[in-house]
Amino acid sequence: MNIIFMGTPDFAVPSLKFMEKNYNIVAVYSQPARPSGRGMKTKLSPVEKNAKELNLKTITPSTLKQEDVFLQFKNLKPDLVVVVAYGLLLPERFLLTPKFGCINGHASLLPRWRGAAPIQRAIEAGDHKTGSCIMLMEQGMDTGPILSSKSIKIHTSDTSKTIHDKLSNLTAEMLVKTIKEYIDGKVVPIKQKEDGVKYAEKIVKDEAVINWSLPSINIFNKVRAFNPFPSTYTYLSGVKIKIVETKLCKDSNQFEPGTIIECNKKIIVACGNKSALEIKYLQKSGKNIMSVKDFLNGTKISIGEKFGNK
Repeated sequence: MNIIFMGTPDFAVPSLKFMEKNYNIVAVYSQPARPSGRGMKTKLSPVEKNAKELNLKTITPSTLKQEDVFLQFKNLKPDLVVVVAYGLLLPERFLLTPKFGCINGHASLLPRWRGAAPIQRAIEAGDHKTGSCIMLMEQGMDTGPILSSKSIKIHTSDTSKTIHDKLSNLTAEMLVKTIKEYIDGKVVPIKQKEDGVKYAEKIVKDEAVINWSLPSINIFNKVRAFNPFPSTYTYLSGVKIKIVETKLCKDSNQFEPGTIIECNKKIIVACGNKSALEIKYLQKSGKNIMSVKDFLNGTKISIGEKFGNK
């Protein structure tokens, strides 16, 4: 079979590598190289970089709407297209070209968390489990019938990074097995349920500022969901501080949200609904991530001071 692989970020790299070992990849599509980092040097996407190292043909259009881009795709004569976090919507004529259609590896238990940021939104919402789905693609956003799915637990110690890595490898393993079963006619696509649909909106940086008026559990979940990107933050005396890791506190309090209620060896902050949150790791602008103990050794703060949004 001729298979085209489409993907862009780190999440898709294990899938590309598994596919390359097991199937005939005629081309790899990825989003084009873009300026990145402080020096704004042009950087290949992780998928394109790895595809070149595997000596695979790479194609990096900025859009799939142009006629010449479609003709190039069609001339590759794909039997199947595999998409994992590509980042561009496939027009209908792309979906209809391959003999076996297009399948997608998606990092959620569909129909919950369709869309751009399923891992972050699942953690932020306090979900106790997530997983990967392999589905047939259609015009809707992650609406196609499911070929296979597998769930994993979300532990309170998990962040977006740890779940990302678990699901990245899980998706790769599932793809190789599911493709074989699908081509052999051993798996029947199952239509997604209409109830339980949730959309995982793209993460916006402005969301990362902490609202201390929320209950501590909501803040705790958001800190984990936004670690490592875009990373939650707050302000103390006008200085921006990233909050990297927190711990839930059992005791209630009567302080205004954002108030520092303990700062001797550890920092505890009042939150909404009389709840509280302990800060474990944080980061000052231009500094490395540090423990609260190290932070307090170099920064003088007092009980009654307040964290805020500016």
